[in-house]
Parts: sequence; structure tokens; C-alpha cells
Amino acid sequence: MRKNRLKFDYSFYAMTLLAIILGYLNEYFIFALTIIVHECGHLMMAFFYKWELEELKFFAFGGIMEFKGELNKSNIEDFIVSSGGVLFNFVTLIILILMREKMSAFVNMTLYDYAIWAQLFVIIFNLIPLPPLDGSRLINAILCCFFPYKTVLHIIRWLNIGLITIFIAITILYDIRQLFIIVSFLTYSTLRYNKHIYFLFQRFLLQKKMYINVDLPRKIVKVRNDSLEDNIYRGYLNLFQVKNRLHDEIKWLKLKYEENPSLIVDAQIKTD
Repeated sequence: MRKNRLKFDYSFYAMTLLAIILGYLNEYFIFALTIIVHECGHLMMAFFYKWELEELKFFAFGGIMEFKGELNKSNIEDFIVSSGGVLFNFVTLIILILMREKMSAFVNMTLYDYAIWAQLFVIIFNLIPLPPLDGSRLINAILCCFFPYKTVLHIIRWLNIGLITIFIAITILYDIRQLFIIVSFLTYSTLRYNKHIYFLFQRFLLQKKMYINVDLPRKIVKVRNDSLEDNIYRGYLNLFQVKNRLHDEIKWLKLKYEENPSLIVDAQIKTD
């Protein structure tokens, strides 16, 4: 991995410094190892499908990976890569539980039990369906099998608003101060994600044009209006049926960005 692919956010350094000052360096080291196991799970699944890593960035509560053309991969691949981190943590959790008695004579059991709880926490935390967590990507991959991508983004946006409202309400009503930092992080991430949904969709279209994936399963999409953007599916090679004729997405995207460089106006399929 080249150096420029591995980055650390300021929050990572702040959390490390805070752990040292408060005397929780051992616990923080175990938690960091748990995060590394989690990210290795994503990497292993991604390399299995020959995804090319662009960037791995570590934050205070985990890491975020970006892959070349990741928005133009099959939904099955996206689901498996997204679940790889949780799967690795689950396997590690089972091993730690099974080895607990045998390791009791060699290690500090307080820290050992903390390692078990760290795996469990990362599993549960990442399955929350809010961005940028794995749960949100898993829900996204499932919805993309049934709805056009623009519709999926609208569903995800309202789901985000509903869930984060519930989390904030629970934290305030029950005065769960331990969750304040986590809920604040999720609130910020959710608001940022919802704000950039339009740009995420345009990034999806650009990746479909730049990283053409002819291995995607074909999907015939019947278009009943002039906007093909509203009908395009993620995870498929779209074949638009317009007036009983099929037009593939590759030609449409080429037409869109060559004849209509503006991202706002749809390119129209020529039906003559």
C-alpha cells in the first residue's frame, strides 16, 4: 500500500492523545487493533473481487475506505465487501471466547475481556444503518436491487433522519451521557451525507462512465418519462427500453457528458 493511500484524520490523533492523558492507553491499543481487524476484513473481501484501493483513512471511531469505481460494482460484491469487517470481528470474537480459559494463565483477564467487548461493540456499532457505517451500505446494497439509485438515496435520506432523531431522543430522555460523543459523531455524519446526496448521485453517474463494468448483470428498465437519471439502477448494466427499443447506459452516458456537459440537464436518447 503506497503511503498516500493511508491517511489519519485529526480526530484519530486527538483520541490517541486523550487516551494517553487519561491513562487508557492499553484499552485504546486493544480498540485500535479491533478496528484494524475490521478494516482487514473489508480489504480481504475487496481484494478477492479485485477492487483497487484508493484510500484508507482512520478516524477516532474507525476507518473509511474508498475504492476505484466502487459505485459501479455489483450489489452482491458491495454487500459482501461491506459485511467483511463485521464478519472478521465476529470470527475474532468467537476465537477469543473459545480461548478464554486457556489464556487466563498468561494474560491480564481484565484486558482480555475488554478485547471481547471491543469486538462486540464494533460489530453492533457498525451494523447501525447510518452513514458512514457498514449498516448503511448493507441497506443501500439491498435497496439497489429493487429501486433506481436516485429513489434509493431518497429512502436512505429519510431513514437517516428518522433513525438519528430516535438516537438523539433516547440519549436526551434517558440522559445516557456515555453515548453523547457517538451520537454527535453520527449526527454530523448523517447531516453531511444528506447534504451531499445530489453530489453522490452525480459521482455515481461519473463512475459509471469512467469505470465501465460490462460484467454487471443486465437490467431492462422501461422508461415512461424523459428522465433516464430517475430510472437508472446501481449495480446493473442498464438497458433502457424507450419506444420498444433498447439503449444501453454506456451510449447514454457518453452522449450525456459529451453533448451536455452540464450535470443538471439530462441527455436525451435518440430514438430515430
